[in-house]
Amino acid sequence: MPERPDLEELEATVKRMEARWQGAPQFPTYRALCRRFEADLADPRDLALAKSAALMLVKFLNEDS
Repeated sequence: MPERPDLEELEATVKRMEARWQGAPQFPTYRALCRRFEADLADPRDLALAKSAALMLVKFLNEDS
């Protein structure tokens, strides 16, 4: 079974994806979601996973299909 990424790896991925997608038209909505996630999620790992999922949606919406 593959090893779970640790919190440091998840947070590094989120930062990298934020830097990549900060110019996307959906990024302000992503930021609003982050505020909601931060208010609702106490566990840092859950927060990082929620942010990464939202960033994957931003990526999906901006890829050529």
